[in-house]
Amino acid sequence: MRKLGILVICWIILFALTGCWSRVEINDIAIVTATAIDKMRDGKIRITLQVAIPKKLGPVGTGGSDGGMETTMLISETGENVMDASRKLQEKFPRRIFFSHSRNLIIGERAAKEGVYPILSFFARGREARLRGFILFSKGEAARILKPAPNIERYTSEAIREEVKTGIGLRTMQKDFIDMLTTEGIAPVAAQVAIKSAEKGKKNSGLSPAIIGTAVFRQDKLVGWMDDGDTRGVLWLRNEVEKATIAVTVPKEKGGGKIGVQLLTGKTRVKPVLEQGKVMMKVNVRAEAELFENGSGLDLGDPKVLQYVQNLLERDVKKRMRSALYKAQKELHADIFGFGNSLYRTYPKVWKEQFKKQWDEEFSKLEVSITPRISIVRIGLSVKSPEMKD
Repeated sequence: MRKLGILVICWIILFALTGCWSRVEINDIAIVTATAIDKMRDGKIRITLQVAIPKKLGPVGTGGSDGGMETTMLISETGENVMDASRKLQEKFPRRIFFSHSRNLIIGERAAKEGVYPILSFFARGREARLRGFILFSKGEAARILKPAPNIERYTSEAIREEVKTGIGLRTMQKDFIDMLTTEGIAPVAAQVAIKSAEKGKKNSGLSPAIIGTAVFRQDKLVGWMDDGDTRGVLWLRNEVEKATIAVTVPKEKGGGKIGVQLLTGKTRVKPVLEQGKVMMKVNVRAEAELFENGSGLDLGDPKVLQYVQNLLERDVKKRMRSALYKAQKELHADIFGFGNSLYRTYPKVWKEQFKKQWDEEFSKLEVSITPRISIVRIGLSVKSPEMKD
């Protein structure tokens, strides 16, 4: 009798643990690969989805390799808010819209300027939310970013993801953006995406999405943009530089020419210093680089010459950081570097009593000391330029 009771209990437990009751068949869902959100002139929200066509997404070399826009389709609808537009979209679509595989969320300029919190609230609260997908912003409408057929990748969303992963710009996931929105002493930033032609002067030559700069926010509202050059400074100040090449010009009095290096390692440390009620930031950069090109007349086998080149590299990095800092402090008034958060973590009581309420004003006049140290640790087999004469 006891054994029978145990068997009955085991059977009940196994029945309760069944995992098939809430299964979702792939034939019943529409897999969203990317989402674009735009604010229309009449105040309504338009949601545009890039939906995968399963039979076209085979491995390379099969039906999926002819790619382009044939692998996906675009559907859109407008509503009073994102939820309303999404509901209307579902009503006219035969399959259940499935967001769990959405890799990118692109928000247009008009929607970003009016505030992105309601948009992010919809995606963050959903059961199928993919907060590890990247968030990006575009000048003009976001939907147009999804239209071109990429040359190499199977669909636009995949091309955008690969572009972001190269590290040429900010890599901001939705969860990271939400963290910045809710964290004291830091303003949100994310990459700016645009459609670019593969060949200059030819508007319809190999159109594809590209990361071209940075979108800067105060709270949840877009306040401006930074170009690609200033974005490099932003990456250095935020300790997010992973891959970088630095090219410097040697002055004519030193022989002229250009020298190019590739970054191997880079680390930025920010230390707040509080003296007599005033705060300043000390930013120390330590990096190692490998020489890839010597188009100058310099002999890098000479330690003094090598030190001179390192100084040129340090000045270039400092100039980029200063440029990004000036734009953030004097033009956009947004602490996208997290200086306020660093102050909060180091001096929490002082932050709360003295700086928290007026940090935007304090940040605009904050003194920042930048000290870069770049070492060239590899110079290759030849230390001289091929053009150098004996």
